[in-house]
This record gives sequence, structure tokens and C-alpha cells, in this order.
Amino acid sequence: MTWQPGQPVRSASDDAEWQAWRKARKLAQQRARRRQYPRIDYYPSDAARAVMMVNAGDYPGGDFSAVIDRLILAAAGELPE
Repeated sequence: MTWQPGQPVRSASDDAEWQAWRKARKLAQQRARRRQYPRIDYYPSDAARAVMMVNAGDYPGGDFSAVIDRLILAAAGELPE
């Protein structure tokens, strides 16, 4: 019997098929996430870092990703109200 998603694992071959399916599914999900949310490695200059640190903090939206988003949107004149 060949393993199918949603079915219990019954044998070593079912387990191997499940592991292969699980790995392929995780890789596909990761590719979809990376298409939607591209990763950007960024090392700010000292001046940019100082601006980021003033705007960062221990509050919702105070993480570096949110600070960078706000700064980019503000520079583009598209800061949400």
C-alpha cells in the first residue's frame, strides 16, 4: 500500500514515503514564502543605524524590520496614517 496524505503510517516504506512527502512539502512552502517575502541582508551605515535605533524599541512595531519599513514608506511619501 502506498502512503497518502491524511493516512496513518503503517510500514517502513510508508514512513519513507511520508518523510519524502513531508520534505518536499516543506521545501515548496519555503519557496512560496521566499517569493512572497524576499529576504534582504542589510548592514546599515553608522548614520542609518543611529536613525534605526532611535525608532526601535520594545513595543509592537519596534523591531528592525518594522522600523525599516516605516522609514522606506516615509521616504516614499506613503506612510500610512
